[in-house]
Amino acid sequence: MADKRKNIDSKENYLLVYPKQVKEEINRAVNTMGFIDKETPESFDLNKVDEKLDETNKQIEALESKIESVKNENSELLEELAYSIDYYEKSDQLKEKMARGEKYFYLSGWVPQSRVDDFKELEAKYDKSKVRIDGKVKGKNPPTKLKNNPLFRPFEFLVNMYGAPSYNELDPTAFFAITYMLLYGMMFGDLGQGLVFILLSYFIGKKNKVFGSLLKRIGISASFFGLMYGSFFGIETLIPTLLIKPFDNIMTVLIASVGFGVVLMIISYWLGIYNKVKKQKNIEEGIFGKEGLAGLMMMVSFILIILNIVSINPLASGLGLILLILSIVMIVFKQPLARKLSNQYPIYDSSKADYYVESSFSIVEALLSVFSNLVSFTRVGAFAINHVGLYMAFEVMAKLAGGGIAGIIILILGNILIIGLEGMIVFIQGLRLEFYEMFSKYYEGNGRKFRPINEN
Repeated sequence: MADKRKNIDSKENYLLVYPKQVKEEINRAVNTMGFIDKETPESFDLNKVDEKLDETNKQIEALESKIESVKNENSELLEELAYSIDYYEKSDQLKEKMARGEKYFYLSGWVPQSRVDDFKELEAKYDKSKVRIDGKVKGKNPPTKLKNNPLFRPFEFLVNMYGAPSYNELDPTAFFAITYMLLYGMMFGDLGQGLVFILLSYFIGKKNKVFGSLLKRIGISASFFGLMYGSFFGIETLIPTLLIKPFDNIMTVLIASVGFGVVLMIISYWLGIYNKVKKQKNIEEGIFGKEGLAGLMMMVSFILIILNIVSINPLASGLGLILLILSIVMIVFKQPLARKLSNQYPIYDSSKADYYVESSFSIVEALLSVFSNLVSFTRVGAFAINHVGLYMAFEVMAKLAGGGIAGIIILILGNILIIGLEGMIVFIQGLRLEFYEMFSKYYEGNGRKFRPINEN
């Protein structure tokens, strides 16, 4: 049943639709709100309303059809419209950064050597445009555009976290990529969990190509060392061990990790010497500095002395002590020796007393640095052992739960925790070894990254 009522104050009409059974309740409710009935005009014809509605619907359908026809006729234009809007927005932003007058725009920037010819063609392509190429700009250091093969390219992201290389030092990406994959695999060696990383990399790669590529590479490394360790989702009885079981050979693994660290440190020192002497022409730091040849000699002497203490040094017992004394002399007299060799004056930047006091303290710093660098690599073996031990803890929990379905659930949850938590920790520890132990010897990262307007 329908009831039309009118509110006198607001002059608004309301149509109430309700079942006939509740007519009395509705009347009481609306009366308390001051509503009064208003009769439907005799001229009101519901059929005419329906006809008007049908006519309006037909007009709407005709308009929709016309809109669809316009869309089909201009489909290519509409598809390019979003790109055109984006182009004009970026053009406006670019113009704001240009020097400009009433009849010209002036823009300067950096162009990769491989794109210089393409850039010169712009002058012929556009009227009233002039292109000038300067090989070198005084007082300006060009940005660095890294160029690595596809295997190493994703690791540029991690290198740039530390800093982009300048043109007076080697690009560390290739060495970083190889050593980081080795370090990660050694610390997180498991075939099953490595395959999970590889599988996840395809899904993550759809969202972020760089992260997906990094995850795939460390997954491959983890899988390889998982084969070497004979570990599959923490279980060491499913596949044969091709090299060594870390948990059963703790001391061997720790010694091997330090030995591997020594090899990496020696390579890092030589890269640093090459950068400083060959690239930067800095003999003072390259030969006599604690990150140069003198620092390398100090590290070697430190190792030889330790080997003599444990009676396994194949070389003469006094060689380590001679190298240590020689390296200390080189570091203490670094500045005067280097400047006399290169005929630079003055010999000292400050007073002699201040210089030698500072040099004495640098010897202590260098010795502590060598010791901490070598000890830091024990974490590689420690994490390899810890990786197995963590799974064994969950295995014990599964047995205490009585095995069966509950035990399987505990093992699955344990593997998820290991993959997520330990995988992240190993990722960070690998970066720490690269950044603090190795980069400090050969890489400064004082350059600036090349950021092109167009990546193509």
